[in-house]
Amino acid sequence: MAKESSLSVAGCALVRLLWIALLLWITQGAAYAADENQQYKVRAFDKVATCYALNRAVNSAKQHDDWAALYGFSLYTMGYLTGINRLAYETYDIGGRKNSKILMVWLGKYCEEHPDDTFDSALHHLILEIYPDRTVSAPEPAPVQTE
Repeated sequence: MAKESSLSVAGCALVRLLWIALLLWITQGAAYAADENQQYKVRAFDKVATCYALNRAVNSAKQHDDWAALYGFSLYTMGYLTGINRLAYETYDIGGRKNSKILMVWLGKYCEEHPDDTFDSALHHLILEIYPDRTVSAPEPAPVQTE
């Protein structure tokens, strides 16, 4: 009887270990989702594809009060961040306490330093920077005041 009990305990431990290994393998793939060659499709308009284009948009906004191109980058960025919020584990708001302007300023500085990077790369670096300070759950709703 004791021998059977030892085997079932060892068997359960082995099954748990296999499940943990499987979950780690699945999680690793989800963390860096891409095809088998680590490639993925970037869906962006040409006007928001590069850091160089963001630099031009910032200059146009500052020098000519033309905000259209910069607005396009802002919309693209907010959509990207919303996608991260939707898909990232334990993430309510990837931006945490940072507002959209702070995030766009960060991207602007990154692109000034890396004008040859794609805007997708800039967004990836932004996520790496802000991920530790993300909000992991929705705020509690304010209590309803009754008279």
